Amino acid sequence: MTAPAAQQAAQQGAADSHVAVYALSAAATAKSIQLAIRAALLRDVIKLWPALDKNRLAETWPGWLRAMSLLIANYHGQSSFAAGRSYQAMREQALQSPAPARLIKMAPAPDPEWLARALGFSGPGMLEKDTAQPGTALSTTLGTAARIVLDGGRTTTLQTVKADPAAVGWWRMTDGDPCHFCAMLASRGVVFEERSFARSDPRFVGEGDAKVHNMCGCTLKPAFSHSQRLPTVNDEADQVWRESTAGLSGNAARDAFRKAWEARNH
Repeated sequence: MTAPAAQQAAQQGAADSHVAVYALSAAATAKSIQLAIRAALLRDVIKLWPALDKNRLAETWPGWLRAMSLLIANYHGQSSFAAGRSYQAMREQALQSPAPARLIKMAPAPDPEWLARALGFSGPGMLEKDTAQPGTALSTTLGTAARIVLDGGRTTTLQTVKADPAAVGWWRMTDGDPCHFCAMLASRGVVFEERSFARSDPRFVGEGDAKVHNMCGCTLKPAFSHSQRLPTVNDEADQVWRESTAGLSGNAARDAFRKAWEARNH
């Protein structure tokens, strides 16, 4: 390689490294915003909870449901909007060109009937369990509300990635200390658009693209390069998966990973 070519390659490598570092920094900032949205939601749900009286459910349920639906719709919209802005910023940095607002595919608001069923199960449906385990209904409602709200951002990212010709896929950013389930899914790295993951990888379980549980702090981020740098925890999870599941598949592989992941710091 000639000196000018070597110098050009070094400059390109430095530029790529800068973009990769920026992408992780932007992703971390976006995650913090989503977690702040979740925290504000949880505070408001706790304030509203006393309005649901288990001794007067027929009278208090309709009003509580309306108020909860408004809360969730508001914070779901915030999550979706924040994810859209984050997507634009990461895309602009990666491609060195402005990202048009029309590119962002905002998540639709939760269906009212579906939301009523979800909250009916978590609220009134769980109240009788409070006798044996106090707080069960509230904790379940908090988890359900948080999952639905942050799905606004996750869905916005997924829909935009699928519609964006410049995006090669998406990856999962955990809260930094993920449970084995989230770590398993984060270990996949970048899920490329052309990859039929549901048919090829035993780490993929269940319906839909973003597997989340109540109170899940994971967010989804776009990838604009096949060599996208990921957080250390994603790489660690991938290494644990490869080492713990060698020769295994299906439930046996997932069980082995769970044991290895939960034992890694003991």
